This record gives sequence, C-alpha cells and structure tokens, in this order.
Amino acid sequence: MKPHYSQTLYRAFWFDTGVRLARLLGVRGARRAAHVLAEAYRLTHPRAQSAVRENLALLCGLQLRESTVRATFRNFGATLADYFQLGARTKQDALALIETRRGFENIQSALADGKGALLVTVHTGLFELGGLLMEKFHLPLVVLSLPEPSPALNQWRAAYRQRWGAETLEVGVGQFSFVEIARQLAKGKCVAMLTDRPQGNGDTVLVDFPHGKVPFSTGPVWLSLLTGAPLVATTILATESGGYALEALPPLRTQWRGHDRAATVREFTLELASRFREPLCNHPDQWYQFVPLSRLGS
Repeated sequence: MKPHYSQTLYRAFWFDTGVRLARLLGVRGARRAAHVLAEAYRLTHPRAQSAVRENLALLCGLQLRESTVRATFRNFGATLADYFQLGARTKQDALALIETRRGFENIQSALADGKGALLVTVHTGLFELGGLLMEKFHLPLVVLSLPEPSPALNQWRAAYRQRWGAETLEVGVGQFSFVEIARQLAKGKCVAMLTDRPQGNGDTVLVDFPHGKVPFSTGPVWLSLLTGAPLVATTILATESGGYALEALPPLRTQWRGHDRAATVREFTLELASRFREPLCNHPDQWYQFVPLSRLGS
C-alpha cells in the first residue's frame, strides 16, 4: 500500500524548515501560507483527494459536498502550521492555542486505578497539543509512534515532544512492543495512541457509521485487557475562533467476558469507537485520513 505521507516532504529537513517559517510568519501568516499550499497539494494529488472524498462519504453519504473535501485539506494545512508553531514558540504561547479543555478529571480518575491509562484518539485536530497540556497537569505521557520514514525524522519528532516532557515509544508495524508499553503503564504513566488507522493485518473491527463502516484498531482494547489500564477517549478539535478544544471522556474499564476473547475485544472496540462517532460526524472536515480506509478494513 502506498504510504499516507508525501515521501518527498516527510523529511526532517522540511520539518525544520516548517518551524523556521512558522517562527518568521507568526500564527496568522503561517496559517494563510498553509491554506495556499494545502490547496496546491489537493489539486496536484488527485489520489489523495479521491481518498479523502471516499473516507468522508462514510460520514456524510450523499450529502458530502466538494466544499467539505476542500475544507479538509485547508484545515489540515492550518493544523500543520500550528504544529510547527508548537516547535517555534514558548510553551506559554503554545498553550494559548487551547481555547477550552474538559474532562481532565477523567484522566485522573483512570490513573487512580494504579495501572496507568491509555489515552486513545483519532486523526483530528492538533493532537500534539494534548502532550503540552499533560505536562501542565504534571501527568507523565508516552506517545506510541510507528517508525518514521528515516531515523532522522524519528529523532526530530521525539525531540519535538520531549520539549514538554512527552516520551516517544516506537512500535513495530502490525504489533505492539507490549512488554515496554506494559512497563510504562505499570509506572503509572499515560500512554497515547491512535485507533482509526489500523495496519490491515487482522487487528481491525469495522464500526458502523452513518453511511458506511470505518475500520478501528483493536490494539488499544487488547492492551487494556492485558494490562488492566483503563481506556480514555480523547478528542482535540479546532474551533471557529482559531483555537482548539480538548476533551477527555469518562474512562472505559475493560474486562474479559466469557471464553471468547475475540468477542470481548470486538465488543469493547465497538464501545470505544462509538465515543468518536459524534465528533467525527459533526466535524468531518477535521478528519485527516488521506488513504482510502476501505483497503484497511479488507
């Protein structure tokens, strides 16, 4: 399968360049430039545009408008601009991007079990902001990450998160580095991971959305069942005023039910995925999926 990123632009050099430009242009200037670049990318990458259209149809059906497809690219461009702003500005300036935050008591409730917490999110908004806010609340965070295209970019992104104390744990494609993840959870840390882009190797549950089925990874639920760590669905969405709204939902505590492990995993994966249905359906133009999800669910 073709990678979801641009093999030309997804390099440490260009990420460094993005930070320098963000520092030079400021928030508004960087966002304006990003809108132009995102539109150019959309027009010159018809496959990516087709994939976005196909994925958004799962949420919007026949009501999907081309303006929503275009807005998705523009919004993603603005999100990238803000991503680079986090690397260019002070922590206090970056925190100013957070307009509202709700539900952090739910993370603290999950941690009170003494088994760590699995913070699960989807490809919306600027989810790196969550790490910055976690530091403010003195909550230790480990971010799970697939290997980047190059060791240099691995190091760049790990150093980027380390600025606010978030560790990066690289995991292999199609499997979790379970022992190390379990060790971090046992220390009472929060482990952050994405769930809406499974690797298509049997770790997938198809979840009903208004106009189709969206594949979700079973990885978070497996980790929860095997370690006892509660699952906390978290969302980060851009607001109309240019900031971001962060929310953590009440913990989902899993337990084995009967002898059919696959059925238990499926049940809790469906429950976890259902917590993302409302934000995804209400903000389809903030769902940044640039590969056709139908291939991942097959």
